[in-house]
Amino acid sequence: MTTVAKADKSRLTIRGLVDGQQYIVREQPGGWFITPEKSHRVKKNGMSAEAFAELYRSRRPLDAETAKEISANLAALDKAK
Repeated sequence: MTTVAKADKSRLTIRGLVDGQQYIVREQPGGWFITPEKSHRVKKNGMSAEAFAELYRSRRPLDAETAKEISANLAALDKAK
């Protein structure tokens, strides 16, 4: 639980916050909204769209045995639901 109290010199004391954590304070009608700052997602280097398209186009079709096994697994999954 977070407690907000008015302190001297027009400051606010907010209890329940974590040391070192950064917070975003937004003014809302009738009060304030305090939330932890969202961590930024690290962008990972991945495959480019062109490389993926080339890989996708170069794939070989499934052989009959593999296609039959996948079909049987899908049918078993539908039956289990």
